[in-house]
Amino acid sequence: MFILFFYKGTILPYPRYVRVMEFFIIIPFAPIEYLRISWGSRGNLLESTAFLALSTILSVPIIIILVYLEFFQNYVLFIEEIFTYVVGFFVILQTLLSLVLSITFSSSGQPASGQRTS
Repeated sequence: MFILFFYKGTILPYPRYVRVMEFFIIIPFAPIEYLRISWGSRGNLLESTAFLALSTILSVPIIIILVYLEFFQNYVLFIEEIFTYVVGFFVILQTLLSLVLSITFSSSGQPASGQRTS
């Protein structure tokens, strides 16, 4: 994504303020996505609804950034369009699966694999 941003900035005629604004929109994408995936996998491994809920909450800003990248950018390249559709599909799929897992874990009644019952 950053490579496409710099490619578009050098090839296409961008006003300076638009490049800066889009850069500040793209910057939080990677850390938020890393946290979302990390908390989702941790919630799955620990069977914890808290981590899955945090992962689900973090999918909202990712989807907002993807919608901006797809529809509100100055220039959208075809490869970027494909990229945002694929990432958006997987984010929505992972969010739905984490919601299903949260419901399953909360209704199972069994403690998670690291907890002891007294």
